[in-house]
Amino acid sequence: MTTSDRLLSVLDLFSLERPDWSVEEAAAALQVATSTTYRYVAALSAKGLLAPLGDGRYVLGPTIIHYDRQIRLTDPLISAAHNEMQRLAEMNFGRTIVFICRLLGGQVMCVDQVSRTDLPMGFGYERGRLMPLFAGAASKIILAHLPYRQLRALHERESAAFAATRLGSTWAEVRAALQSIRAAGHLVTSGEVDVGVRGVSVPLIDHESTVLASLNVAGPATTLDSDLVAQIIEQLKTAAGRIQKEFREFTSRPRRKR
Repeated sequence: MTTSDRLLSVLDLFSLERPDWSVEEAAAALQVATSTTYRYVAALSAKGLLAPLGDGRYVLGPTIIHYDRQIRLTDPLISAAHNEMQRLAEMNFGRTIVFICRLLGGQVMCVDQVSRTDLPMGFGYERGRLMPLFAGAASKIILAHLPYRQLRALHERESAAFAATRLGSTWAEVRAALQSIRAAGHLVTSGEVDVGVRGVSVPLIDHESTVLASLNVAGPATTLDSDLVAQIIEQLKTAAGRIQKEFREFTSRPRRKR
């Protein structure tokens, strides 16, 4: 592991379950010398990525908020999706949330969401939430559109995870299941991430046929019946086409030299 990797691994320690750390605790968790960890923490604190909490403990710092604002205002996918997400949120789908997820390592992350209603308890699709790659429509639709070489390697490492989510116990079964999802162009699941919640998802694909993200609507399984789900699928596919067109136009524009 390089020095830069170790430096960034300090940030990975911070979570909802463990939001603050001391240098000594971080050194033990990372199996790095305390003196080295002090240097890492000092460097991250100088950039505002960590902030002192008191009693020698640290939390994530305000620079992360600055970066988050910049992403919200400048990310081309979020910008391209803005109008369509607003339109979907204003449609009569009941108590639902519209959101986008992107692949992040071995998980997917919600990077933007819109809702026009008060959501019931159990909805956790807020921006920044990490979700499992093998569960839920928002994740599986991305999984199905990954290159087969990447999927084969992933299956070799995570065959139990594929089997646990009923995607198949062998590579042949997994490939057939993912091909079926890809061919349909959408996926509907219920209760795989949050109990009582149904998700409806379509992929967002770039001009090189690479999956960018998933566009999703989620709501209570008790109210998202088959007729409403069919309407949502149609509207999601329409929205995805427009978002992809806007994204491709944005990314093909010449960038001004500064």
